[in-house]
Amino acid sequence: MILSSLLVACGGGSTGTESVSTDTSNTVTASTAASASVATVAPAAAAVVVTASSRYLKLDGGGNALPADAQSWSCVKDKETGLIWEAKTDNGGLQDRDWRYRHFHNFSGYASSLDYNNNVLCENLGTASCDAYSYVNALKGSGLCGKADWRLPTMGELLDLVQYHADGQPPNIDRTYFADTIGKGAYCSENTITNPADCQYAEGTSVNYNADGRIECNYQGVDYGATIRAENPRGDSMVALRFSGEVQDGKSYPNANWICYTRLVTQ
Repeated sequence: MILSSLLVACGGGSTGTESVSTDTSNTVTASTAASASVATVAPAAAAVVVTASSRYLKLDGGGNALPADAQSWSCVKDKETGLIWEAKTDNGGLQDRDWRYRHFHNFSGYASSLDYNNNVLCENLGTASCDAYSYVNALKGSGLCGKADWRLPTMGELLDLVQYHADGQPPNIDRTYFADTIGKGAYCSENTITNPADCQYAEGTSVNYNADGRIECNYQGVDYGATIRAENPRGDSMVALRFSGEVQDGKSYPNANWICYTRLVTQ
């Protein structure tokens, strides 16, 4: 797939315009000079208050359970879903929380190590490019927490981590178990979607499929640093990556944006 065709499929590119509502009770419309599509986002789930100690479990590098008061951990297990999330580091290594990645293709190997403004994206992948799937391949080979099937999460899985706090302040995620979360910026979701529900679309929504059977979600990321409302925490957290990363909000250029942080997941 070439970039220009992907941008058209996703509603991106300098010729495209988009009217986006982040209230999940509304309709999201993406239009380009070439085509137009309408996708309805699933209604927002009511905010559920769950204590951190009852939901999450810290794991060591071998995947073994740690006490809740452990001062360092390699992964976090969500006992509600069974999913295991990678913990990020702050040491400039493979999993450093500050590294960013391109995410406009469904394959690896196309990105440089610098963004549109010549700022460093990542320095952790050697000769590999700073794209989301190159990072997935690298983490698969690391054996983190005894797992080799690390992947990008779906939008629904990322949104399940959204937590509205009583003080109304971000980051909108458990601040103990995910204290490594970047305060502002999208975390990227899986881009090889075949099930509309994984885009968080409402049941029955008409969607467009690519020739390879994939769906290009209108939203491809979740920002835990966004300002959210108690009545719509999930919808307020959703991000369109074509408008996220390098240039002024609401504008897109062929070789800019589509940048996100990563937090991979496994079962």
